[in-house]
Amino acid sequence: MNLFNLKFLPNTLASRLFILSSLAAIIGVVIVAFVISEEYRKNSEARLNEVLVANIFNLMGTFEVDKNGVLMGLPDLGDSRYNLFDSGYYWSVEKVGEQSSRIASISLSDQTITIPSAVELDQTFQRSFELKDKTGQTLQGLEAQVFLGEGDELYSFRITANKSSLNEEIASFTRRLALILSIFALSIVTATYLLVRLGLKPISKAVETLGKVRTGEATRIDGEYPDEIEPLIAQTNALIESNTTIVERARTQVGNLAHSLKTPLAVMQNELQKLPKKQQPIFKEQVDTMRNQVQVYLDRARISARSSTSIANTPLYPVLEKLCSVVAKLNPATDIDSDFDDEGLIFEGEEHDLQEIFGNLIENAAKYAKSAVKISARINKGRLEITVEDDGLGMSAQDIKKAEKRGGRVDEGKVGWGLGLSIVRDIVDEYEGSFKLSKSKMGGVKALVLLPGRKDT
Repeated sequence: MNLFNLKFLPNTLASRLFILSSLAAIIGVVIVAFVISEEYRKNSEARLNEVLVANIFNLMGTFEVDKNGVLMGLPDLGDSRYNLFDSGYYWSVEKVGEQSSRIASISLSDQTITIPSAVELDQTFQRSFELKDKTGQTLQGLEAQVFLGEGDELYSFRITANKSSLNEEIASFTRRLALILSIFALSIVTATYLLVRLGLKPISKAVETLGKVRTGEATRIDGEYPDEIEPLIAQTNALIESNTTIVERARTQVGNLAHSLKTPLAVMQNELQKLPKKQQPIFKEQVDTMRNQVQVYLDRARISARSSTSIANTPLYPVLEKLCSVVAKLNPATDIDSDFDDEGLIFEGEEHDLQEIFGNLIENAAKYAKSAVKISARINKGRLEITVEDDGLGMSAQDIKKAEKRGGRVDEGKVGWGLGLSIVRDIVDEYEGSFKLSKSKMGGVKALVLLPGRKDT
């Protein structure tokens, strides 16, 4: 299974590398902690068993049977815990089958070392066992049965150690080990985070530069990059250059096509005058339709060609101020007011497109206004928001639909828009913006346009 396809992973390379590396480090540390803890337990239990073996042989060497068959001995194991009551460290020596002749450590007191019946002696007459004393402590024990002296009497030597204290020692070691390895794991995770951030920094730099290419702030991705992504950068730059060449060629062809089509249409328009008057309206209507259709597709091709390449950056304030000044001179009785949140607003597009959009909108607003037109601009949710309003009679929903049609005119008594608002909508759509007509609070029409833009930093 490909881990990068698991749904629980975020859809970013940095997050995936960090999470997977961190998980691997944590799992590895947990496994190491478990292995070390188990090895420490085994070694501790082995050491305890070795101590028991040494002590039981010490007991064997200090006991003997006198000539009357009395068990005698005064062992010193060098461990004071065998002298403390209920310490869990006990020993006893007794003739097999006769507990009355038993000699035991002071710590054993009135207790007995009772070996579980399921534990059997091995070939050397020894056996290891576990039991609990009266205080509930877990004891690790060892028994050896031997013949003392020259007699044939078999004696049992038994000794125990407190395994509970051993378990506490192991638990304490495990806690210290867990703390140390946790710090180690945290350092690995931190190092992984820094390495991922540092390792992917060139990609972030390339993405940032590519964004500048898209907004027109740069023409290619420059800089030094690691060998692993250098081919990708080179191919991307080649693609940008190729795309620019193709777009420029398309612009030239669109311009040539416009000239080649306009001339025949003009000739046809002139030749209409030679036709009988009854036929002229029909042919004139068809020629106008052809001219409109040619203009529609030429405009769309031009807009599409521009928007597919690097986008320019056009300061908004100078362009709109110039348009307002021109329209105000043509309409001296109309008060044209502009309101900008910030004069440093930038339109991420070409100046010609900005002029075409708002030249139509401001001119139309002034044409139908009673006395005032208001233009406002601001940044709203990362988009450039511009509104053009007038205090005219406004338009109904049907009028708005008609005005948006190519060549549509709401008021036939005034000079029409020619291609109408549809060309404005085409330009806005090519910039992935939005355009909407609605009722203005001033009484007339409100045109709302959203375009890519930002504040100049």
